[in-house]
Amino acid sequence: MAHKLYISGGKLVVEFEGLEEFAAIKRRLEFSVDNIVSVTTENHPWVEGIRVGGVGIPGVIKEGRYIVNGKKVFFAMRHPDKCVTVEFKNEEYDVIVIEVDDKEKVAEEIRSYIQRRHA
Repeated sequence: MAHKLYISGGKLVVEFEGLEEFAAIKRRLEFSVDNIVSVTTENHPWVEGIRVGGVGIPGVIKEGRYIVNGKKVFFAMRHPDKCVTVEFKNEEYDVIVIEVDDKEKVAEEIRSYIQRRHA
C-alpha cells in the first residue's frame, strides 16, 4: 500500500493507515521543509542496514527504523521502484524512504515547493 507524502504548513508530512501504521510503528511523521537536503527516486535494496524497530521481510515489506551507513533511516516500502527518498539535516531521521503512488510526481512537487520557498 502506498503512503501519503505531502507538504502542509511548511512541513513535509508522511501518513500511514491501517496495518501500515502498525508495521511502521508510527501513524504520522512531520519534518521541516527547510531541513530537506535532497529528494530522489532511487531504488533501495531489500537488505540494507540494521533494523532497530518495525517490520522487515526481504522482498515483501520494509517498514520502520533502520541504521544504514551510520544514518538513521525510516523505510516504508513494499515496492522499491515506487519510493521517494528524502534526505534531511537536523531532523529525527537523516533519510526517509517512502512508497507512494506516483514517485516522480511527488518528488517534483516537493522540489518545486522548495524552489518557490527559496526564490
